[in-house]
Amino acid sequence: MSVEKLQKEKSGNEVKDVKNLKLLPTGKTEEPTDKSKEASAIASIEKFASSAPLTAKERIGRKTLFDEVSKRYEHLEKKSNDLKMFHAGNDKITAKIILKNQAGFEFEVSNSNVIKKVTDTMEEELNILLTEAENEVLTFEI
Repeated sequence: MSVEKLQKEKSGNEVKDVKNLKLLPTGKTEEPTDKSKEASAIASIEKFASSAPLTAKERIGRKTLFDEVSKRYEHLEKKSNDLKMFHAGNDKITAKIILKNQAGFEFEVSNSNVIKKVTDTMEEELNILLTEAENEVLTFEI
C-alpha cells in the first residue's frame, strides 16, 4: 500500500502534491559578529599554542613521571595477558581461586560458575584500567 493511500485512509482527505509544499520560516538565525568570530579564533589558537619552554630539570621530572606511567601500563598489560592465559587453561574441573589477605586468612572457591563470574568481573575492571593507562601514555607530553 502506498504512502498516499495510507494518508488518505487516516485523514479521509486526498493527499496534496508534496512537491509544492513550502517551508515556513522558523525564526531568524543570528550570524556571529566579527568580534565573536575573532574571539573564537583566538581561543582556538591559544588552546593549541605551546606554553613556555620547560627547564631541563622539569623535562627530566616529566620523563621520570612518564616512565612510571609506562610501567603501570606494562604491568596492567601483563596482568591482562595472565588472566587470558588463565581463561585459556581453565578446564572448569580443577580450577580454583584463592583470596588471601595480609592477616593470612584465606578463602578458596572451586565452583566453575563463581570462578567465571569473578574472572569476568576482573577482566572488565582490568580492561578499564588498561584503557585509562594506555590513554595516559598516548597523551603524555614531556
